[in-house]
Amino acid sequence: MSTKADQAQTLVFPTLKLSTQHGYTNVLRKHVLPHWRTWRLRDIGRIDVQQWVAEKFRRGQGWQTVRNSWVLLSGILETAVEYGYLSVNPARGIKFPQKELKESPTIIAGAGFAKLLGELQEPHRTMVSLIAATGLRIGELLALRWRALDFEIGTLAVRESVFEGQFRRPKTQKALRTIPLGPNVISLLKEHKLRATRTVPEDLVFGNRMGAPLRESKLLRNVLQPAAEAAGLGRVTWYQFRHIHSSLLNDLKVPVKIAQEQLGHASISTTLNIYTHVVDASHRKAIEDVERELFPSVPKSSERDDAEKSASATDSTS
Repeated sequence: MSTKADQAQTLVFPTLKLSTQHGYTNVLRKHVLPHWRTWRLRDIGRIDVQQWVAEKFRRGQGWQTVRNSWVLLSGILETAVEYGYLSVNPARGIKFPQKELKESPTIIAGAGFAKLLGELQEPHRTMVSLIAATGLRIGELLALRWRALDFEIGTLAVRESVFEGQFRRPKTQKALRTIPLGPNVISLLKEHKLRATRTVPEDLVFGNRMGAPLRESKLLRNVLQPAAEAAGLGRVTWYQFRHIHSSLLNDLKVPVKIAQEQLGHASISTTLNIYTHVVDASHRKAIEDVERELFPSVPKSSERDDAEKSASATDSTS
């Protein structure tokens, strides 16, 4: 495409999230530029775009791949319209075949989840457990710092995220949230802290040996996927563990408002104060219910307390 289109794209591209930039760069290189690189903007017509889409389907490319390619092309052309390089966007109104129904993603829970954890070593076992038990996004997990955890109150504050080594604050208030931690996850995190070598407040909870953030793509390829295959679960993604959490919230009939606050999906009426750790009692109960489903063999906090008191009394009399 023309230099003018490249200029328009350059102006808009840096305003996108890093993860979006990364995805668009791959789509641009693999699916858009090979066909459109030499075209002048004024020569692109709707029929040309429709034929391009049809040809991709004839070559057997997936529906979502073609759709993503068209969305990016249309976005570039729409930007050219906004900057006065085109009068209309020729990619508008393009027809797509009906999308085939996809099976719902597999929910890894119960025995399958236990098998997966059994194939993971620390700290990866704790990382997967934490995502499943809290619904954190992988970028939020990898950006988690010790100062964000309050073991006394039992909360985790989500204040930043990381993608491929680059930190960022959430673009909207909805992802800024403080969520409760169940007793089992608190125990896992305390044990992890005892093993860790970097534990000052600003240190990452799951950083590498140099204290830098881990890369989600490398973890998926080198750690999570091999463990899932060894556990007989096939291909997995980081999102599946967040999906476990949302599905359990739904199965346990947790109110939608609490689920939205937990996952950071919807707008919150009152913006969460960065310095407060107030968590609704029903919200905390919901997370403890999720933990009981994920870790059925772990005794409840009250049962552990009773056991510890009993052991203490036995020691004092012996």
